[in-house]
Amino acid sequence: MIVVKNKADCCGCTACYSVCPKKAISMQQDQEGFLYPFVEISKCIDCKLCDSACPIENKIESKMFDRKAYVLRAKDVEIVSTSTSGGFVTPLGEWILNQGGVICGATYNEEYKVIHKISGGAEEFRGSKYVQSDLGDCFSEIKKHLMQETKVCFIGTPCQVYGLKSYLRKEYDNLVTVDLVCHGTPSPKLWKKYLDEQKDKYHSEIDDIVFRNKTYGYHSGTMRIRFKNQFVYYGSARVDPMLKSFFAEISSRPSCYQCHFKSVERCSDFTIYDCWHANNLVEGLVDDDKGFTNLIVQSSKGERILDRIADRYELYATNLEKAIELDGTMICHSAEPHPRRDEYYLNLDK
Repeated sequence: MIVVKNKADCCGCTACYSVCPKKAISMQQDQEGFLYPFVEISKCIDCKLCDSACPIENKIESKMFDRKAYVLRAKDVEIVSTSTSGGFVTPLGEWILNQGGVICGATYNEEYKVIHKISGGAEEFRGSKYVQSDLGDCFSEIKKHLMQETKVCFIGTPCQVYGLKSYLRKEYDNLVTVDLVCHGTPSPKLWKKYLDEQKDKYHSEIDDIVFRNKTYGYHSGTMRIRFKNQFVYYGSARVDPMLKSFFAEISSRPSCYQCHFKSVERCSDFTIYDCWHANNLVEGLVDDDKGFTNLIVQSSKGERILDRIADRYELYATNLEKAIELDGTMICHSAEPHPRRDEYYLNLDK
């Protein structure tokens, strides 16, 4: 039976919740707004499937593979302009959909809560969402699709990808996984309070949100919120309270400060992260401030897929070690604990 004794040892991936045959586990919000597993003892049959599904307790070994690095962006200008970086996911997602597959990634529900959902469209998964998403029943739904031999593309943070793989307990050739190099995940409660404050301040419901809009170019992304009363809010990381708390590393989940999934070698097929130094990584490439993405191909499956969709990107091979040195600090390093983090969350209710 899974018991969370130390919150730093639970990433909230839902693998234990999803695998329980008796539905004895629920994901419940703590005081800070993060979800943790809670076991209803009367339903538990002590099968220990929850313990074996935990990706922290049962770390998946990374594959032996000659990993390759690329700088890229989608050839479609509209995809790049509405993506956080270079728009890697949309062409990949479209390729999956063209084969009758589905995509599972982070998006917003009607109340702008960040959730993971399975969709038959690729565009809604564009853009960073600096909040821990609610995975709901995605893992069990993905397994049903895989058992029906449907192609599935799953996009998430490393702990979510590892959680899915640990829950599935076997490799599926029709599953394609993309992990995002992660800086840490603030709580959904914090995000809701931020949105409520913005709605009160501007006297309107929200119509659209972009965490890193290319208002002043890729290198100067801003929070953009469009309200139903037609007002549009812009806030840089210097002034916007949500972005400030995220980049100050004061609002992340406890497990993010001791992340168990920090490594160049991942269990995913692709790893993507921001490319701030495109002109230093690719000789002769001009950084026009529209955005590029750093890509690490993590598997032979990923290599085969990239070969099939390469014509949809501007694609440049680069040196893996140099790309990590210039842009990939968070690949191997956890968020630094902020000395006033506990105080921050205690004051959140006030």
